[in-house]
Amino acid sequence: MAYFDNNSTTRPIAEVLDAMYLASEQNWANPSSPHLAGTRVRALIEKAREEIAEYLTVSPSQLTFTSGATESNNAILSSVANRHPINSGNILISAIEHPSISETAQFYFGENIHTLPVNSDGIVELAEFEKQLEQKQPDLVALIAVHNETGVIQPWQEVAQICKDQEVWFHCDATQWVGKLDHAGLNKCTSFSFSAHKFGGPRGVGGLVSSMPISFIKGGGQQMETRGGTENFPGIEGMRIAWGLMSSRISSLSSREVWRDRFEDYLSNQFSELKIIGKGVPRLWNTTLLCLPEFDNLSWVSKLDKFGYTVSTGSACSTARDQPSTLSGAIGLSNQESRRLLRVSSYSDTPELDWMGLAEAFKDASLELFSERENSGIIKL
Repeated sequence: MAYFDNNSTTRPIAEVLDAMYLASEQNWANPSSPHLAGTRVRALIEKAREEIAEYLTVSPSQLTFTSGATESNNAILSSVANRHPINSGNILISAIEHPSISETAQFYFGENIHTLPVNSDGIVELAEFEKQLEQKQPDLVALIAVHNETGVIQPWQEVAQICKDQEVWFHCDATQWVGKLDHAGLNKCTSFSFSAHKFGGPRGVGGLVSSMPISFIKGGGQQMETRGGTENFPGIEGMRIAWGLMSSRISSLSSREVWRDRFEDYLSNQFSELKIIGKGVPRLWNTTLLCLPEFDNLSWVSKLDKFGYTVSTGSACSTARDQPSTLSGAIGLSNQESRRLLRVSSYSDTPELDWMGLAEAFKDASLELFSERENSGIIKL
């Protein structure tokens, strides 16, 4: 089975699994305990914190290990909300944020949320951002670095600098950026979040980097009094290994966009009315979001599965709820078009051959879907 759903989760790297097994077998003591076994685990956790912080060029004291980006995003918004009297704070977020930002913002800020629109390619325009920043005077700005469905890259670096100059808290959900693109510049953000399972690490572990003090979970005093609870050392160790391995490969990955582009060109020749969302703007090298001219996306997923290719209807979070994400409305797609969206996302272990194999599978799947419809007795209006 060729796997093309890497924006939802990547396959754990073999070295990561080995490291996690050893951590569970040899260093299972509680890192908060004062005995030798506990202090050894504590030292290993701090080693991981220092290594990852060094990759990001931030202070280790700014990095908190979490269960992943969803927890990190929640923690930022709750912290900002707690800094202000009830219903007095206001924030500015893009129209295409992950639900861990948009829904959490709704919970804490309600009517005090100001939304940044995106253009038809799904990009926040800087002129509109600067206009709203001046008008709304928000306590926090949140902008995703790379959209998880389209792969479209947002102008987060420019936004980070503008917010820094004006002393406005800028939070960046960097979940799809970290492990796929160069980490330079992330330290300009007031805070940013990431998840290990997006770059070959384990699920259930990630991080938040913040130059402002954040309080997650009370009780226990772990992680410099920021997040109580016994640390998940096997997960942290797995993330450390994954980070080290992927950091050495990142510079060579962007050239693989050529593979994706050839795949898209092939499909465009096969399906004359195919739409590729964000085709003409900077995108992540591994991602394409297709709006197919025929058949619903679940039919395509099922048929491509049959031919040995795993793809997605879009955001895994939205799929779990059986409802479209906010993306469709934000970029002006109709309800029918949103039901024909299909996301293809590769990673470092995806060979070029699989891209063209998937292209051929689309052709074969299309023939079967048309044949089944013609033989079903259903008249298409």
